Amino acid sequence: MFEIASVFRVSVGVLVAMLVALFVVYWFVRDITQKRHTVLRNFPVIGHLRFFFENLGEYFRQYLFLNDREEMPFNRATRAWVYRLAKNEGGILGFGSTYELSQSGALVFVNAAFPVLDGEFQPTPPVIIGEGWCD
Repeated sequence: MFEIASVFRVSVGVLVAMLVALFVVYWFVRDITQKRHTVLRNFPVIGHLRFFFENLGEYFRQYLFLNDREEMPFNRATRAWVYRLAKNEGGILGFGSTYELSQSGALVFVNAAFPVLDGEFQPTPPVIIGEGWCD
């Protein structure tokens, strides 16, 4: 009786290991054949960890890591905006801000009760891109 129970436990363990291996192979094939996420296509199975930690990032950043606008050269907020634009999800942001608005020189947009009259309108100066850096 003791030998039958140990053989049963071993066979259940082997069956569970085979099911896990089969699931990982299915996950691998699904990741390398999909065309939506290049991270999953280049790093199958392990690429899901990136999305998992990205979703949990807010909780980790609360105590351990940098805020959304402290990284350089491109902070997390800018990267998220670019990702949304690349996926055609829109680049319009909602109300509220993560910028420090109390600093001097911060851009603050306020509502105007009346539009600017034609006599008060000042033309926007032209912007020269690459001035001083290229011919």
